[in-house]
Amino acid sequence: MKKDSSWMDRAKGNNAGTRLFIWIISKIGILPAYFILFFASVQYTILDRRSRIVLQEFRNHAGLKCNVIDLFLHFYSFGMSLIDRYAFLITGKQFFSISTHNEELIVNELQKGKGVILIGAHFGNWELAGNLLQDRLNSKVNLLMVDAESDAVKTTVSKATENRLVNIIYIGNDAADTTVALVNALQRGEIVCLHGDRVFGNQRFEEVAFLGRKARFPIGPFLLSAATGSPVVPIFSMKTGLFRYSFSALHPFSFENVPRTQRIEKIRSACQNYVCELEKMVRKHPLQWFNFYHFWG
Repeated sequence: MKKDSSWMDRAKGNNAGTRLFIWIISKIGILPAYFILFFASVQYTILDRRSRIVLQEFRNHAGLKCNVIDLFLHFYSFGMSLIDRYAFLITGKQFFSISTHNEELIVNELQKGKGVILIGAHFGNWELAGNLLQDRLNSKVNLLMVDAESDAVKTTVSKATENRLVNIIYIGNDAADTTVALVNALQRGEIVCLHGDRVFGNQRFEEVAFLGRKARFPIGPFLLSAATGSPVVPIFSMKTGLFRYSFSALHPFSFENVPRTQRIEKIRSACQNYVCELEKMVRKHPLQWFNFYHFWG
């Protein structure tokens, strides 16, 4: 199957538009940004044919209706998640209240001193969750991201994380360097946040049924867990109101006492279990699914 990298193009987006929203948030506020977003969402709904097609594909797999209003709401939901992210990074203010579920699972694992791998998806607001966690848990959070952001976003992220316990690790051409950085962070007892829904480059993957059809999911987070002894904790961060988020953690996967001969089988099982939980959450909050490319290949 030919690799579809169009999601990287989506991530880069419109640099001028991104700078405009960053200016509005920093100079006027978050609510005016939500207002301007209405017109931007109308524009994307009408003109962005490629994104409309992949959203229709997703909604068909999920068994959802897909008229022009549904597409507009999906674009608007995505825009709100980006605005929320920028607002937090730019101001450092706690605009958002967050209700947590099973946060103690992460705390308990951190106390063991082996670090924690948090696995999330391009669903809800994964990065906002990572930033909020460092404030709540007082632990350094390392976010692994593909270097596919616009210049405006990277500049904003860089300035925002200078004096905070958040570190961005960009996936580069040298996979070994990235792996070393992740292992070192875990050995220091820190949190590492990884995506569990996109296969990049030559990453190892497992084909798992998702919304009725098999799709590729990376097993890198589970392989890293098996190699370091750090547990994998699935997390979900969902927008539940204008300024409200709900954060939940699921019981961790651990491969510490698994014999080497059984590790791959256990890793595949863990990946399938994670995808099953992801599907449940996506069915509950379909407007917060933000993979704007042909996810099923």
